Amino acid sequence: MFSYIRQFFDLFLKLPKSVQVQIIDAIIFAFSFAYRRLFKTKSKEDLKKATDEAVTPKQWNATTLAVRSYVPSLYSSEKKAEFAQSIIELVKSKDFINELGNRIEKVQADDEETYVALCSIETKKLIIEMMDKAK
Repeated sequence: MFSYIRQFFDLFLKLPKSVQVQIIDAIIFAFSFAYRRLFKTKSKEDLKKATDEAVTPKQWNATTLAVRSYVPSLYSSEKKAEFAQSIIELVKSKDFINELGNRIEKVQADDEETYVALCSIETKKLIIEMMDKAK
C-alpha cells in the first residue's frame, strides 16, 4: 500500500488545485453510493461492507477513468493510468476505509441528503489531512 500512497502524493501535489478538487470530488461521488446504503441500513453495516455492496466495479472503473481524464495531457497515458489506479487502490485500502469509517460513524443526520453531504465532507477532510502529512 505504501507505494500507492507515495505515487498518489508525488503526482497529486504537483497538479493544479482545481484538478485536485476534481479528483477529490470524483472519489467522493463513488463513495456517495456507500453513504446512501449506510443511511438506509441505519448503520447495520460498516463502511467496508457498504462500499463493497454499493460501489460496483463499473462505478470504480468510471471513477478511475474520470481521474485519468483530469490529469493534464503533459503526462503520458501510462502515467495517468498508474496515477488513477493508485488513487483507487488508496481509497479502497483497509487503512483508508477504516479511518473514514471511524469518522463517519459519528455523523448524525435525519435525512439521506444531509447524511451523504456530511460524509462527503469527512471524506474530503481525510484526503486533505493525508496530503498535509505528506508535504
